[in-house]
Order: sequence, then structure tokens, then C-alpha cells
Amino acid sequence: MADQPSRNSAAIIAFPAPARPAPAAAPTDDASLRLRSALTALDEAVRSQRAAMADWQGAIGDLQRTMSRLGASVTGYRERLGALDGKICSLGDTARRLQAQAAALESATQG
Repeated sequence: MADQPSRNSAAIIAFPAPARPAPAAAPTDDASLRLRSALTALDEAVRSQRAAMADWQGAIGDLQRTMSRLGASVTGYRERLGALDGKICSLGDTARRLQAQAAALESATQG
């Protein structure tokens, strides 16, 4: 009976060795690659933003020049309208004076 295992004995089963994680270099390379890609995209976005700001500033400069010319044009138009108003008032005075003279001549010839 010594050759037979006793009821209380058990066979030991070896557990499989734990799977070794991938070397740390692979995830780090992947993370570095993603970081590099993100930084490249960010640099491109900043360059694009700078170009857009330069274009916007140029457009603002163009708008300022256009508004300045428009202001000068409106000022000249206002001055011409003021001079025209003076001429119209003068012509109105002349017309009233001529009308009064015509009325005086008409009453002198009738009377």
C-alpha cells in the first residue's frame, strides 16, 4: 500500500507563468508618436492661426483706409451741399426781388 497514494495526498499542478507585459518601450514609442503627431498638428494650427490673424489685420487696415476715403468723400459732399445751399438761397432772394420788381412794373403800367 505504500506504492499507492493515500487518499489525503494530491497531485500538484503547476500554474502557468504570468504573461509578461510588452516591453515598456513599445507603449512609450506609441505615446511619443501620438505626442509628436499632436504637437505637429498644434504647430500647424498655430501657423494657420497666425496667417489668419495677419490676413485679418490686413483686412482691418484695408477697411480703415476705405473708411478714411469714405469720410473724406462725405466731407467733400457735405461742403458742396453747403455751397449749393448758399447758391440756392441767393437765387431764391434774387427770384423774390425780381418778382417784386415785376409786380411793381405791372402795377405801374396798369395805373
